[in-house]
Amino acid sequence: MKPPHRMTRILPAILAPLCFSTGHAATVFADDFSEPDGTTIIGKAPDVGSAWTGTAPTISAGTFDTTGAGRAAFANFSVALGAGQVLTLTYDTLLPAGGAFFTGGYAGVSLYAGGSEQVFTGDLGIDTFWGVDQPAVGGAHASTDNTAATTATLTYFFDTGAWSFTTLSGANLSGTGVSGVAFDQLRIANGNGGDIRVDNLMVDISAVPEPSAALLLGLSAAGIGLRRRRA
Repeated sequence: MKPPHRMTRILPAILAPLCFSTGHAATVFADDFSEPDGTTIIGKAPDVGSAWTGTAPTISAGTFDTTGAGRAAFANFSVALGAGQVLTLTYDTLLPAGGAFFTGGYAGVSLYAGGSEQVFTGDLGIDTFWGVDQPAVGGAHASTDNTAATTATLTYFFDTGAWSFTTLSGANLSGTGVSGVAFDQLRIANGNGGDIRVDNLMVDISAVPEPSAALLLGLSAAGIGLRRRRA
């Protein structure tokens, strides 16, 4: 067997710290609502981030279930989104105790910046499907997914305003909105008869790989292929 090509021996040493630094994500907010049933959410500290403020129910079966009234509960990130970064919001949903998710009202999770709502994800209240709305995504966008129990994911790139929104049950939306929105807060809210039941709420911020990093990753793949052909 021939010895490895010189490039295949050099690239791993170069790429190891690079891949770690560009792939690292910091969790700036998280709450799995794992406290005992009946725990008051307002004033409660999440797993990461500031204590909840506003109006909220008590914890029910390890979830935030808005059933029973209109809610507007807020919590701050530990760090705001900034230049060269991408934000990822994820959360699980279940069927609310009070009935269907899509009932004509609105219900969902929003992202705020400087005290202003910039992105809303969930039931928009204008149809019966998952969607996104507000300035940072360029207005309302609806999908064709109306599944209550799923996982929702929003990504937003600070430098370009590019965004995407998906659910495990079939929503697949994307576009380019407003760039440079320094998200620092989230909200769970509902109204006009709409409800949502949220679990495993998380916001991650990570660095966007530089073009040079992508080039090196491509060279690494090429080097591995070369090594296999010469083995």
